[in-house]
Amino acid sequence: MSNGLAPRPANEERRVQAVVKTGLVDSPNPDFFQVYCDLARDITGFSMATFSLFDGEMQCGMAATGRDGWEAGGKTERTETNLCSYVLLETEPLIFTDSWAEPDWQWLPVIKARKAPRAYAGFPVINKDNYALGTLCLMNMEPKTLSKEQITMIKKITQNLAHLLDIQTEQKEITSHKILDALKAFQACDSSLTMNDFKTFITLCSDMPIADTPSASLLQSSLVFRGESGAYSLSADGRTLQGDMKLQAKVMKKFKIEGDAAEALLNEMLTEVS
Repeated sequence: MSNGLAPRPANEERRVQAVVKTGLVDSPNPDFFQVYCDLARDITGFSMATFSLFDGEMQCGMAATGRDGWEAGGKTERTETNLCSYVLLETEPLIFTDSWAEPDWQWLPVIKARKAPRAYAGFPVINKDNYALGTLCLMNMEPKTLSKEQITMIKKITQNLAHLLDIQTEQKEITSHKILDALKAFQACDSSLTMNDFKTFITLCSDMPIADTPSASLLQSSLVFRGESGAYSLSADGRTLQGDMKLQAKVMKKFKIEGDAAEALLNEMLTEVS
């Protein structure tokens, strides 16, 4: 079997950078994406569905259903035998009703050796910058056809997946900018304060107990004080600085869908298909 590399998209370098920025290749979060694999399988009747991201060398599993022994974070080399790698090359899905009978793909070892799933449907997951970050691939061991309506629904799912990836990247960038802005505001308050002081202050802003006594500099700055119970807290000046650093607690938005909400979403999408 050939060990050559699968063809890469023309924008591969920038595409890989966009994948890395999601932060998911080394820290996958299948809870974000599992419901979409489940929906894709239920909508199409295919036995397996896998959502993957592709960095420079590997196909990186994010979520799957119907795959025994599959684990999030598993990686497969992007060689020319990796069928899903070819999905990244086009904006439209790669669909085989019966891969074994596809005359133009008999050169692919897994198809030629009859080891590929008979039915295959690979949909590119394309972000807002038109980079194919990954694929949603459906597989079935017996030949199977997708209707136009089913293809449309799976495309909608890939759009949702791409939106989640864009949000993931944006949140990471926003968090980085907020940390830098908070550090600048902290240093502007008193340039003698250290990074350890910053860590202590952030801990108190989070209403978490600190392990050690604050430094003399932090106490002298009047940003923290020791209460009658012996615990340290933010002073009035500290709370003002907390506001300047924009570290007030806010309700965090979550994207995990589970329980009744997931069931309702599934029923709605299945109703549209039928």
